[in-house]
Amino acid sequence: MGGLSVELNDVANTLIRESRDVYLRVLALRRGVRWVVHNCWALVGAEPPDWAETVWMYEDYAFVAVRTTAANLAVLCSSEACTSMTVGPLTVWAPGAASLVNKGRRPGYSLRDRPQLTFPVTEYTVAPTDRADRQLPHGMLVGDGDAPSFPEPNSAWRAFFEADFALAGARTPSSDLATVRVADQAAWIGSVHITPTELKVTVEGEDVQGVDLELYGEKGRTVQRVDAPGCIIISLPHGLPAHAWLWLKRGTTWLDYRSIDPSSAWTGDLQRADVEIDLPVDPVATVEALIASGEGPRLEFKQMLPTRDDRRTLKTVAAFANGDGGAIVFGIHRDEVTITGIAEDKSSTRMRDEFGNLVRATVQPTPEFEIKEYRLNGKLIFILEVQPGQRPPYGLVTPGARDKQPEYFVRRGSNTYGAQPDELRAIVLWKNGLQDGSVSWR
Repeated sequence: MGGLSVELNDVANTLIRESRDVYLRVLALRRGVRWVVHNCWALVGAEPPDWAETVWMYEDYAFVAVRTTAANLAVLCSSEACTSMTVGPLTVWAPGAASLVNKGRRPGYSLRDRPQLTFPVTEYTVAPTDRADRQLPHGMLVGDGDAPSFPEPNSAWRAFFEADFALAGARTPSSDLATVRVADQAAWIGSVHITPTELKVTVEGEDVQGVDLELYGEKGRTVQRVDAPGCIIISLPHGLPAHAWLWLKRGTTWLDYRSIDPSSAWTGDLQRADVEIDLPVDPVATVEALIASGEGPRLEFKQMLPTRDDRRTLKTVAAFANGDGGAIVFGIHRDEVTITGIAEDKSSTRMRDEFGNLVRATVQPTPEFEIKEYRLNGKLIFILEVQPGQRPPYGLVTPGARDKQPEYFVRRGSNTYGAQPDELRAIVLWKNGLQDGSVSWR
């Protein structure tokens, strides 16, 4: 959470001193007689989930997953090009890295991590000295032996780095050279179990003694001292507070944190976040609570699903992704009170799929979102939940119009507005953990 710039040499020295194993994924491109690193993802000090040493070889592409040493990885953290390192069966060459590296921390079960890690990490983002021409050359990748075939390289990248074998994914390789994550295993939040009367939290780690576990919500705050790994039980005499977060901290330093409010966009998928909840889910109460809260920076009501030409709704999706996320409830009258439901001229499954495809075709890059379906007194309600985007800015495009530039939007209060250049700059800085005090855009 947050970020700062550190010197490239400091990162290299940190890796050289590191004695733990490194789990490394590399994409290298053939340049003449050499293999040159294009993208690299590394985890220092812990084995990632579903890890397997892998080699996918193609004519001009090489994808290699291997366990190595931190000192070997440190070769990438050099400002000079043409330094080599051994990656499995290959000798690959580093293209040279920028002198400043972005450093930040991520909690365990971070919402948008691929792969998702259960423990917090310190993350270093290393940029190349030359960001020009970072797009992968287009062409089919036909595998030999154990290497699967792909219609284009971005699909291969998603499959190798994120275990996503869907061929229609929106995520593409970063323009950065390397993402290096160092496991922070002093103390972290494990599984979470919520019942109507208590909260059970598993605290794990190698240095747990003397840390504090804090439950913080809209109403109420509880802090409990932890002196050993294990299950901590917090009583909930009034149930789980709204907007509930868990913080594991030592003094003023956070060790790990997690949103556990099932209705919050910060929480995401409960099962994926290792949050088990025994509270009954009442769809009527869920929608009525949203209606009662009224439209605002993270909530909007619509009576009908958007059509291909309905840019008013779709621009709000982009604005939510550029900000803190949000939800759009479909099937609510313009008076923001009456539940009208959505006209059903086809199956709800088909309507939901068509709506999702429309979002993917018009909002670029496509943010993470989920469409939930409810029935209230026989009336169909859709809720589109948009997650806070991590690759801003998010814009609206016209499908098929290749030469037209995206339009960008922000949310102010309960309205959506076109974004100004200084607002776009503020969005990018904020999402990357930097600060820009000259602009207030939310």
